[in-house]
Amino acid sequence: MGNSYFAMLEQTWQQPSKTYKHLIVSVLLRAFLTLSKNDFIPQKTADSNKLCLLMEMCDDYPIVYDIIWAFSFNKDIQKQLRSNAPFMSKLIQLAKQSENEQMRKAIDGILWNLELNHENHLIDDKHNKKAFDIVISYSHKEKVACKQIYDELIEAGYR
Repeated sequence: MGNSYFAMLEQTWQQPSKTYKHLIVSVLLRAFLTLSKNDFIPQKTADSNKLCLLMEMCDDYPIVYDIIWAFSFNKDIQKQLRSNAPFMSKLIQLAKQSENEQMRKAIDGILWNLELNHENHLIDDKHNKKAFDIVISYSHKEKVACKQIYDELIEAGYR
Protein backbone atom coordinates (compact mmCIF):
# COMPACT_ATOMS: atom_id res chain seq x y z
CA MET A 1 0.00 0.00 0.00
CA GLY A 2 2.67 2.51 1.02
CA ASN A 3 4.88 1.92 -2.02
CA SER A 4 2.03 2.18 -4.50
CA TYR A 5 0.82 5.40 -2.89
CA PHE A 6 4.31 6.84 -3.10
CA ALA A 7 4.49 5.80 -6.75
CA MET A 8 1.29 7.79 -7.38
CA LEU A 9 2.66 10.78 -5.46
CA GLU A 10 5.96 10.66 -7.36
CA GLN A 11 4.20 10.50 -10.72
CA THR A 12 1.90 13.34 -9.72
CA TRP A 13 4.78 15.46 -8.43
CA GLN A 14 6.69 15.03 -11.69
CA GLN A 15 3.73 16.03 -13.87
CA PRO A 16 3.55 19.74 -14.75
CA SER A 17 -0.21 19.58 -14.12
CA LYS A 18 0.34 17.98 -10.68
CA THR A 19 -2.43 15.47 -11.36
CA TYR A 20 -2.70 11.68 -11.32
CA LYS A 21 -5.60 10.28 -13.33
CA HIS A 22 -7.56 13.52 -12.84
CA LEU A 23 -6.75 13.69 -9.11
CA ILE A 24 -4.85 16.79 -8.07
CA VAL A 25 -1.92 16.35 -5.73
CA SER A 26 -3.64 18.15 -2.83
CA VAL A 27 -6.41 15.51 -2.83
CA LEU A 28 -3.82 12.72 -2.79
CA LEU A 29 -1.99 14.44 0.07
CA ARG A 30 -5.16 14.83 2.16
CA ALA A 31 -5.85 11.13 1.73
CA PHE A 32 -2.24 10.34 2.55
CA LEU A 33 -2.51 12.40 5.75
CA THR A 34 -5.29 10.07 6.86
CA LEU A 35 -3.22 7.02 5.96
CA SER A 36 -0.14 8.44 7.70
CA LYS A 37 -1.69 7.82 11.10
CA ASN A 38 -1.40 4.06 10.60
CA ASP A 39 1.91 2.79 12.04
CA PHE A 40 2.54 0.70 8.93
CA ILE A 41 2.79 3.72 6.60
CA PRO A 42 5.54 5.65 8.44
CA GLN A 43 7.58 2.47 8.81
CA LYS A 44 7.15 1.59 5.14
CA THR A 45 8.16 5.16 4.28
CA ALA A 46 11.28 4.89 6.41
CA ASP A 47 12.20 1.49 4.98
CA SER A 48 11.84 2.70 1.39
CA ASN A 49 13.61 6.05 1.96
CA LYS A 50 10.70 8.02 0.51
CA LEU A 51 10.74 10.77 3.12
CA CYS A 52 12.83 12.96 0.80
CA LEU A 53 9.90 13.21 -1.63
CA LEU A 54 7.71 14.62 1.13
CA MET A 55 10.44 17.05 2.21
CA GLU A 56 10.65 18.25 -1.38
CA MET A 57 6.88 18.83 -1.54
CA CYS A 58 6.65 20.91 1.66
CA ASP A 59 7.21 24.30 0.06
CA ASP A 60 4.31 23.90 -2.35
CA TYR A 61 1.95 21.92 -0.12
CA PRO A 62 2.00 22.84 3.60
CA ILE A 63 -0.23 19.83 4.41
CA VAL A 64 2.93 17.74 3.95
CA TYR A 65 4.19 19.12 7.29
CA ASP A 66 1.18 17.45 8.92
CA ILE A 67 2.10 14.17 7.24
CA ILE A 68 5.71 14.45 8.37
CA TRP A 69 4.49 15.30 11.88
CA ALA A 70 2.44 12.09 11.93
CA PHE A 71 5.48 10.20 10.65
CA SER A 72 7.84 11.84 13.16
CA PHE A 73 6.64 9.56 15.96
CA ASN A 74 8.49 6.73 14.19
CA LYS A 75 12.11 6.28 15.36
CA ASP A 76 13.44 5.48 11.87
CA ILE A 77 11.76 8.59 10.44
CA GLN A 78 13.27 10.62 13.29
CA LYS A 79 16.75 9.43 12.29
CA GLN A 80 16.14 10.36 8.66
CA LEU A 81 14.86 13.80 9.61
CA ARG A 82 17.77 14.50 11.95
CA SER A 83 20.27 13.46 9.28
CA ASN A 84 18.92 16.05 6.81
CA ALA A 85 20.56 19.24 8.10
CA PRO A 86 19.11 21.60 5.44
CA PHE A 87 15.57 20.42 6.15
CA MET A 88 16.11 20.70 9.91
CA SER A 89 17.38 24.27 9.50
CA LYS A 90 14.35 25.06 7.38
CA LEU A 91 12.02 23.66 10.07
CA ILE A 92 13.68 25.70 12.81
CA GLN A 93 13.46 28.87 10.72
CA LEU A 94 9.82 28.28 9.76
CA ALA A 95 8.88 27.54 13.38
CA LYS A 96 9.94 31.09 14.21
CA GLN A 97 8.77 32.92 11.09
CA SER A 98 5.76 31.20 9.54
CA GLU A 99 2.47 33.07 9.62
CA ASN A 100 0.51 29.91 8.75
CA GLU A 101 -0.68 28.74 12.17
CA GLN A 102 -1.50 25.15 11.15
CA MET A 103 1.87 24.77 9.46
CA ARG A 104 3.64 26.22 12.50
CA LYS A 105 1.81 23.77 14.80
CA ALA A 106 2.86 20.84 12.63
CA ILE A 107 6.47 22.05 12.53
CA ASP A 108 6.48 22.55 16.30
CA GLY A 109 5.13 19.01 16.62
CA ILE A 110 7.89 17.63 14.41
CA LEU A 111 10.57 19.50 16.34
CA TRP A 112 9.04 18.37 19.64
CA ASN A 113 9.11 14.74 18.52
CA LEU A 114 12.74 15.21 17.52
CA GLU A 115 13.38 16.72 20.96
CA LEU A 116 14.67 19.94 19.43
CA ASN A 117 11.91 22.19 20.67
CA HIS A 118 11.60 21.22 24.34
CA GLU A 119 14.15 23.77 25.49
CA ASN A 120 12.66 26.52 23.32
CA HIS A 121 9.22 26.02 24.87
CA LEU A 122 10.66 26.27 28.37
CA ILE A 123 12.46 29.49 27.50
CA ASP A 124 9.37 30.94 25.79
CA ASP A 125 7.16 29.96 28.72
CA LYS A 126 9.42 31.70 31.25
CA HIS A 127 9.34 34.91 29.20
CA ASN A 128 5.58 34.70 28.76
CA LYS A 129 4.11 37.04 31.36
CA LYS A 130 0.54 35.71 31.19
CA ALA A 131 -0.70 34.55 34.58
CA PHE A 132 -2.65 31.32 34.83
CA ASP A 133 -4.72 30.05 37.72
CA ILE A 134 -5.03 26.31 38.09
CA VAL A 135 -7.57 24.48 40.20
CA ILE A 136 -6.86 20.89 41.19
CA SER A 137 -9.69 18.63 42.23
CA TYR A 138 -8.74 15.46 44.12
CA SER A 139 -9.86 12.93 46.69
CA HIS A 140 -8.11 12.70 50.07
CA LYS A 141 -6.47 9.40 49.20
CA GLU A 142 -4.65 11.21 46.33
CA LYS A 143 -3.49 14.08 48.55
CA VAL A 144 0.24 13.22 48.41
CA ALA A 145 0.31 12.95 44.61
CA CYS A 146 -1.73 16.13 44.32
CA LYS A 147 0.71 17.99 46.60
CA GLN A 148 3.61 16.89 44.39
CA ILE A 149 1.79 18.15 41.29
CA TYR A 150 0.99 21.40 43.08
CA ASP A 151 4.63 21.92 44.09
CA GLU A 152 5.83 21.30 40.52
CA LEU A 153 3.29 23.76 39.11
CA ILE A 154 4.24 26.45 41.63
CA GLU A 155 7.92 25.92 40.82
CA ALA A 156 7.10 26.29 37.11
CA GLY A 157 5.48 29.67 37.78
CA TYR A 158 1.81 28.79 37.91
CA ARG A 159 -0.32 29.92 40.82
